Amino acid sequence: MTTEPNAATPPAAAASSAGGATESVQGGLGPLVRVDGRWTLGDHQRRAHLTFEPEGLVHRVLGRDPHLVTWDRLMELGVAVTVDRFSSSRIGGLLSKSAVSSRGSCLRSMVRHPYDLWSPEFTHHRGFYSAREISLLDVLLGTVVGRKRAELLGDDAWLTSAVHRMAEHHFTFRWRSPSEAVEIVDGLLSRTP
Repeated sequence: MTTEPNAATPPAAAASSAGGATESVQGGLGPLVRVDGRWTLGDHQRRAHLTFEPEGLVHRVLGRDPHLVTWDRLMELGVAVTVDRFSSSRIGGLLSKSAVSSRGSCLRSMVRHPYDLWSPEFTHHRGFYSAREISLLDVLLGTVVGRKRAELLGDDAWLTSAVHRMAEHHFTFRWRSPSEAVEIVDGLLSRTP
């Protein structure tokens, strides 16, 4: 591995990996799902995805060594993804002129040491994500990193609890503005030493 200067909803599927082993896939928030006890951003069975590890975010691309960005390097974090798979593709992004653009689905982040923009791509799942789930995920990631608590994203118990709470917000509350979601994340952070 190179280093550089959920279940909020019921199990979505049990799929077979290329090796024939059975893996457990559970829902989360939009592209963030739980696979075999690990939070994963993007479709882990296809070209590119990210995993949330205790030491940081690991970008995994088929045919390349995994790339680790440690939590202490993150200054800003968000997602650029659309509700459907086509619009999140390079061609779809180019044709629709969406926020995703021609890069496809990716994280939007600023890292330090050295300072740089880091936009690792991930593969959109075959299904749809709701716009509300994408917004809640973006608020969750951005608020945690903005409050300088990025290491909590690598704490499996904390992230599971946060995704549960955000998904609860998604399904039970009438979501009007991102500030409501920020309040929920701030509440979670205030209960964490």
